[in-house]
Amino acid sequence: MTSRRQFLATFAALLPLPAAAQAPWGVVHELVGDVTLNDFPLTRQSALQAGQTIRTGADGRVWFSIGTDAYFLRPNSRLRLDASRSKEPIIDFLRLVTGALGGTFARGMRRTLIAPTATIGIRGTGVYLEAAPDVAYFCTCFGSTEILTAPSGNMMDSVTVSTENHQARRIHREAMSGMRIVPAGFERHTNEEMARLESLAGRPNPFRS
Repeated sequence: MTSRRQFLATFAALLPLPAAAQAPWGVVHELVGDVTLNDFPLTRQSALQAGQTIRTGADGRVWFSIGTDAYFLRPNSRLRLDASRSKEPIIDFLRLVTGALGGTFARGMRRTLIAPTATIGIRGTGVYLEAAPDVAYFCTCFGSTEILTAPSGNMMDSVTVSTENHQARRIHREAMSGMRIVPAGFERHTNEEMARLESLAGRPNPFRS
């Protein structure tokens, strides 16, 4: 039988703890509409840490930073925050199950971004990702990325992208005309949004010459 103490400890672990009770790894900068953290309402006082899931509803949007990385989530998104090393609190492994994410990342430590159809390696880069079960739209807004398709039969594709001004791909679960990673246009995000993310992290506009 589960004791009252065990029940309370389990329940407390599910709650987003106030920032004062945790190391300041994450900061919420803007919050609109229905947004939850581990299925509880996200607030500006919530601390963002590894092991948590952020969800946005049909009217939900959020801008936040974690350390020197900055993000936004559009409506109807689900993002899992994780650390590749369980004993370290650095969030460097992000899984976008569905929806749309913009992110800019500090140079140095590698980040890994997972969508249903792709694994993307990131280092000192700005990116925009829309995830769905069968296809992802991914834009390397600036910097360098490595795109690897999710396993499907015997075929796996990989592409390395380096750019100063937006190169996009669609990444399919099944091959389209023999390819799973195909070029795409610049869609549904802006230079201004990426520059704002960089400003949240204390960095200059990446598109300013």
